[in-house]
Amino acid sequence: MSNSLAFLIDAPLQSWGASSRFQRRETESWPTKSALVGVLAAALGIDKHAPDETEKLAPLTALTFTVLRWPKKYPSLRLTDYHTIGGGWPKDRNEHSWASMNVPVKATRTKTGGPIFIEGPAVQTTRTYLTDARFIALFQGERTLLETAAAALLDPVWGVWFGRKNCIPAEPLSPVIADTPRGALVALFQKLGYEPPNIPELEGMTESLGPGNFYSADQPVAFGQHHGAIPAAYLSRSVRRLAPGEMP
Repeated sequence: MSNSLAFLIDAPLQSWGASSRFQRRETESWPTKSALVGVLAAALGIDKHAPDETEKLAPLTALTFTVLRWPKKYPSLRLTDYHTIGGGWPKDRNEHSWASMNVPVKATRTKTGGPIFIEGPAVQTTRTYLTDARFIALFQGERTLLETAAAALLDPVWGVWFGRKNCIPAEPLSPVIADTPRGALVALFQKLGYEPPNIPELEGMTESLGPGNFYSADQPVAFGQHHGAIPAAYLSRSVRRLAPGEMP
């Protein structure tokens, strides 16, 4: 018996970064544990800037995480977006002269939040997304915590999205809890109004207590800045692929 929380991940755009930094933001092919623990934390109202964030986050990160890919009719593709941050025109530009147009300047803010425009190029980033992907998230652990998380997903304190703020769910997450991962999976499909698929049709990844197929640096310790700690701290975890028909 393993208490299990299952919920749906379905959106036109998703982005699951595990190692991308700075101007190039890639996405993994699968949802990361850090992103979905972040979804639970946001739903529960855990403030990433609060000094007790790491303590409140610890029970969530201790949950065993599994993700299953639920195929759609058409395969998911990748979309790359050219994105700029900041920008604008110099204050002294001549509004009536096209000759005054030049490379947009970078925007910064004062401590009070007001914008200050300084000379220099806008920040340019390249961001990659999964399109029309669909997954099922499974968390295993203590039932009271799972029930609290499920209730929060139905009435979240802060917004829920899949990797970035523009990755809004296409369908309700529809969380369910059962005594086993297989039971939670069947209950989720029933709640969504679908016939449960054959388990072998679902590809999966799960945490491994021993050696796995690879290591992923997506075990979150903290999402925010804390006194005496580095911001956005993560550890590695062992991950293994599920064999066809296998459940965690």
